[in-house]
Amino acid sequence: MSDQRYIRLDVAYRGTNYCGWQRQGAYPTVQGEIEAALHRIVGNPVVIRGSSRTDTGVHALHQVATFYTSATIPAEHFAPALNANLPQDIRILRSAKIAQDFDPIGNCTRKRYCYLIDDMPVLSPFLIGAVWDYRFGMLDAEAMHVAAQAFLGEHDFVSFQSEGSPRRSTVRTIFDVSVHRRTMPLPFGSLTTFSENEQQVIVLEVEGNGFLYKMVRTMVGTLMAVGCGKRPVDEIAEIIAAKDRCTAGITAPPQGLYLASITF
Repeated sequence: MSDQRYIRLDVAYRGTNYCGWQRQGAYPTVQGEIEAALHRIVGNPVVIRGSSRTDTGVHALHQVATFYTSATIPAEHFAPALNANLPQDIRILRSAKIAQDFDPIGNCTRKRYCYLIDDMPVLSPFLIGAVWDYRFGMLDAEAMHVAAQAFLGEHDFVSFQSEGSPRRSTVRTIFDVSVHRRTMPLPFGSLTTFSENEQQVIVLEVEGNGFLYKMVRTMVGTLMAVGCGKRPVDEIAEIIAAKDRCTAGITAPPQGLYLASITF
């Protein structure tokens, strides 16, 4: 493909209206929308390759995708051209020419996800579809954070994997994990000056060298059980050691999950 240029796209999207990232026939997907827009711009079919396959309803603050093209459009112009042809819930943050040996999957060394849980008495209408709307009482974020530290390091995370595409190895390394309560800024927060009315969410952030199918959502579902007092804080290590999906908690819903960043 020496006669073609290799283009990198940095992408953000709200996954609510899509059946995930990966193209799936007639179903709406983020990859499908971008490829259709590229087809309209360059006049021929284009296949893009993304760094991560987000599931139905999952969002991305920073996804990376690449494609080859023989079109003469300057690389940096693909971003505005695509944004003019894409739905508003998919945005190209930037576009640039990149070396042809760049592999958006193979060169990825770390991925960071965040997950938002709203356990306040009333859900802000601005957060619908953007958080896990948890309505069973306030969660203990501090206990969830303490429990989450057991995820750190290299482990076999098969207990946190849902059935899906088989993986050669279920061993992954978690570099950083935290759970904390955060006050949301306007317009998501309160319109009053009373601090007790501020809109708050619980934020889980986790960074690793890779993640199994629905692994982050199962981690969240298990930590939720800790936060509501149904599981002890020190049980996570036992669940990891069991290597049995039945020992972990529920799979948290997709709408609270965000692909936050990718490191190469």
